[in-house]
Formats: sequence, structure tokens, C-alpha cells
Amino acid sequence: MFLRRTAVLSAAALLTLGLAACSSGGDENTLVVSASSTPHVEILEHIAASGALGDVKLDIKPVTGEIDPNELLVAGDVEANYFQHAPYLADWQKQKGVDDLVAVADVHLEPMGLYSEKVSAVDEIADGSTIALPKDTTNFSRGLYLLESAGLIQMDVPFAEADLSIVTQKNIKENPKNLNFIEVERSQIARNLGDPQITAAVINSNYAIEAGLIPADDALLSETVVGNPFANLLVVRAADENSPAVEALADALVSPETAAWIQENYSGSVVPVHAAS
Repeated sequence: MFLRRTAVLSAAALLTLGLAACSSGGDENTLVVSASSTPHVEILEHIAASGALGDVKLDIKPVTGEIDPNELLVAGDVEANYFQHAPYLADWQKQKGVDDLVAVADVHLEPMGLYSEKVSAVDEIADGSTIALPKDTTNFSRGLYLLESAGLIQMDVPFAEADLSIVTQKNIKENPKNLNFIEVERSQIARNLGDPQITAAVINSNYAIEAGLIPADDALLSETVVGNPFANLLVVRAADENSPAVEALADALVSPETAAWIQENYSGSVVPVHAAS
């Protein structure tokens, strides 16, 4: 599912993060992986502790804030990353114009949700309210389609036919409540729920969890899981696609054991793509 080669920026040394010593020239049995802290690092730590990787060891580099894990990967500072979905990676490669990365496993879904500290139901959102959405292109458009699913707006292109890399507010065909939309860095949106000017916010589940929210309980509205194209991926450089360490991690990430662990620990807030048997 969405395991396709994508292109990325060839931009070594864009970030000075002290990771250069961890490049692929090191121990072939140690795989250096950059990952978002929740749930990605937690899933990787579980796999590393479970013994599922055999002799392969993981050197996990949590990435937060403005650090771009794709740039780290292309620069050779890490050998894999685990933080993004296919539409995001496709948009990233489109902007950078290089073909250098490949997704080797689709692991889990983080259903995007609508959250609020001002209202307790979608139908309580008043005319003229302001909704915050993620700033990056694909997650912004993803958020617009989530709002459409609740009847708050209507888009001019059906979700199944949309190119999420080019969808903007201009694609809103109907906005009966005259809602206003602002773009916020996705890692910061949860912190803005208390802003008196923001009625509700569309938040990726990993950031909602980091903010202490329980997506399965606290979201006013959530994406459906069936047919959802936003599975989070393990991504590597094309040259490393068939390395034993990469194959071992990819197999472990999509195993029934990992799926069962995700189901047990995230209670529907994070959903494995490959359900436990």
C-alpha cells in the first residue's frame, strides 16, 4: 500500500545536528533511524527490545521541531526515517525535484481529528469561527477534507480524485458558516487550542497524543480508517532498500506481533495497517 519510490532533495549539510558520525558507513548491523517521538520512537523501541531484529541494533534519533528527517536521510546522517505518509513524501519530492528515497513498509495510521476547548460538538461551531489546520500542503488539504466529511464545507474536487499537493482554500466550493482558516505548524497546533481566537483545530494524532489528548475519546471528529491513504512509512535511500538491516526492520514493523502491540497500547488512536491475525 503506497510503497512507491519518491524523490527528495540532495542537500547534504543543510542541518548541523551532530549526526554525521552515524552515517551508513558505520556498523552494518546497526541501523540509524530518525523518527517522530510519538508513536514512532515508541514503536521502534518496542521492536528493538522484543528481539525481533535478531543481530540488528537500532540507533534511534528522535526528531522534533523544525528538523527535516528527509533532509537528514538524503545527507546520510541517518539510514532510515519513520514519520511521514505517502502523500507528504510525494509532495516533498515534488518540491525538491530529486528521486532518491523509497518507502519499504507501510506501518500504521494516525487518524487526523478535529479538537476544541470551546465547543463539545461539531454542530456547535458558530458562524465566522476560526479553524486551525496544519501548515504543510498535504496535511492542510487533508484537514479540509476532514471538515468536509462533517458537512462544514464542500470541496470542488472529491477526495478520491484530489491531488493533495495542490489543494488549497481556493478549492472550497461552499462555506455556509463562513469559517476562517489559519495555518499553524503541525507540531504547534495542539498548543493553540487555548487561543481565544481559535474555535477548533485539526491535529495529527501523534501531536494530539503528545499534548495529552486521547484521539479516540477527545476528537469531535476523526478520519475513517478504511481506505485511508495516510499510512506512516519506513523510508530509506533507494541504495539501501535491500540491505539486511532494513529488511529486518521492515518485516518487524509489519508483523502481527507489532500490530497487536499497537492495538493494545494506543486503543484506536494509532491503528496498524496490517491488523494482527
